[in-house]
Amino acid sequence: MTPEGFNKELKRLERDFKDLFDKHAPKIAGNTAVSYFKQNFQNEAWGRTKWKEVQRRTAGSKAYKYAAKHNPARTEHPILTETGDLGRSIEVKSVTKGQVVVWTSPSVFRSKEPYGRVHNEGLKAGRGKGFIMPKRQFMGESDDLNELIINEIERKLNQLFKK
Repeated sequence: MTPEGFNKELKRLERDFKDLFDKHAPKIAGNTAVSYFKQNFQNEAWGRTKWKEVQRRTAGSKAYKYAAKHNPARTEHPILTETGDLGRSIEVKSVTKGQVVVWTSPSVFRSKEPYGRVHNEGLKAGRGKGFIMPKRQFMGESDDLNELIINEIERKLNQLFKK
């Protein structure tokens, strides 16, 4: 390779790295996070930690007996998927230079309450005085998620060097 060719290649790499980290990396991170959060939602877990079981699926509880009598399918129905709105609402809200925001869109819910946040963080819910919703986290920071994002960005970096 000639010195001019080497210089040209360095300038291309510099431009491509800048594009990768300013434009593409946030999109990669956001899309990876959305997939990871939706997978947690489907697995009824946060990473490798299963959510607290609901009473309607706990044999012998009052809620189980009621559900078994009035709507037997609810004794096996997945947690937080009555309508599927919450799981489907996980999306990339915004992508800016070097940053991405992933959220659960409140526009899909009829309530003005931060429904996703209540479940994700285990906050007070509108079910009577003092009722605290059990925490069933499906979104947030995670070492596993960071590893997935890093692996995806490394894959993109390897593609840059193979050009």
